[in-house]
Formats: sequence, structure tokens, C-alpha cells
Amino acid sequence: MPNIRPFRALRFDPAVVGDLAAVVAPAHDLIDDAEHERLLARHPANVVRVDLPETRSGDEPDDRYRRAARAMAEWRSGAILHKDPHPSIYLYERTRPVPGSDVAGRQVGYFARVRLEPFGPGSGILSQDPAAAVPDEERYRLLRAMGVNTSPVVGLYDDATDATSARIASLMDRPADTDLTTDDGARHRLWAVAADGEGEMAAGVAALLGPAMAAPLTIARGQDVYVTALRYRDERRMSRSCEEDPAFDYVLMLLLERTGQSLDPEVPSGLVINPHEW
Repeated sequence: MPNIRPFRALRFDPAVVGDLAAVVAPAHDLIDDAEHERLLARHPANVVRVDLPETRSGDEPDDRYRRAARAMAEWRSGAILHKDPHPSIYLYERTRPVPGSDVAGRQVGYFARVRLEPFGPGSGILSQDPAAAVPDEERYRLLRAMGVNTSPVVGLYDDATDATSARIASLMDRPADTDLTTDDGARHRLWAVAADGEGEMAAGVAALLGPAMAAPLTIARGQDVYVTALRYRDERRMSRSCEEDPAFDYVLMLLLERTGQSLDPEVPSGLVINPHEW
């Protein structure tokens, strides 16, 4: 059974950065050189600066990762990014017109922290292609420099009872906290739902994080990010072996029900960022 937790996300403050569509970016592995230049020019706080930092002439091997770490520190200290006050899950909806039709594809899930586990028998995390599960050196150096997850892994779960989708729908029954449209015409909405305290919303979050996840999750996207996070976790454990339940034991994941999703499991980087701290 996977271990799923709420967390205090870092999120861009629209009062500081303006239009949030200007600071999010596609997943790092979908960005070519021309798109990278366009995103860098689009906004000084576009997440690509820390999720896929540029290489400059004369750079030493780790300079780009140091720049990303400095940018992340400056954004946090300068209120460009704020850390949510309460541990939460982050409900997510993406809708996008299907080319050649009047139908809008829809994807619904939620962001949470998921405890890292190696793949294998008895694991709560499964891989669609274990042979391709190889850590990425660039992602590793970036994670080591910044100590945050900017790009989510996408995990699929099964819920034969449909109880999870009903809970999510009930928790989305209010205006979204984030509402933006990206250049591809997709609309992204996000609801932060605090997991502490009392009342219906907290109870709904507890239900999502509990028995509904009795079966393993399957990684649908971001396998390289996941196994890189495992490598980083193992390194950190060697130097901080006495810390109980450290935040680096977890990775940022978007959880989607395996059935009923009408879009490919793609999600922008920068909607929520997972800091390796509680």
C-alpha cells in the first residue's frame, strides 16, 4: 500500500508574478531549444529557470545548477514563491479541446507526497517499464542543488468503488485557487485543501489518503524523476540516518485514476513545488 501524505507546497504568488500562465512550463522532457529560449524570455520567474536551467558560455560543470539554487532561494525570500501555511493536498483539473471535435478532454486528480519505494515484489509503487528506470544525472544534480521537486511524477491508481472520484468532486465544489490557460489551450485549475483541522474537507482529505489507496500505484510519467529521487534519498540517508520520516523520503506526485481519464498524463511544472522539508 503506497504511503501518501499532504504537504506544504511552494506556489507562485500571482500578486507578485502576475499571470500564472507566464511562469509555468511544460515538463522538462518536452521542451526543445526554441521553446526553452521562449520560456526564459517570457518571464524572469518562469519555472524553467530552475526546472531546466540554461547553460551559459564559460560555465563550469555545476554552474547551471548553482544558478538554479540561487534563483530558488531568491524567489522564496522575495515572496515570488510562498509556502502554504497548512499541509494540504492539491486537487487538479485539466480540460482541453480535442482537435477536430466539440468535445473537451478532462483529467482530474490530486497532487500529494508519495513515499519512495524501490520497484519490486511487494512494493506499493510499480513501473510500466522497469528496464527503462534509470536515474538521470542532470535531474540528480538539480535535486541535490535545490532540494525541491519542481516536476511531478504521474501515478495511476485503481478505485473500483468510484468513492475517490466522488470525494474529489465534492472537494472541488468551490471556486478554484488557481485558474490559468496555457498556450496549448488547456485550462488548469487547482484547489488547495488543508488536511489538518476538523470538518468535511479535512475528513475528505483523510479518506483520499487512506483505504482508497490499498493497491499499488503505477508510474505513467516521470519514471526518470522517480528513480533519481530514490538515488537522492539513499545519499541523504547516509548523512542523516537518525532523522525520523524525513521529507526527502517522499516525491511529488500527481495521482490520477487509471480509468476515466481522457487526456495524456501531462502536467505543467510549477503549479505546485515540493520542498524537502515539512
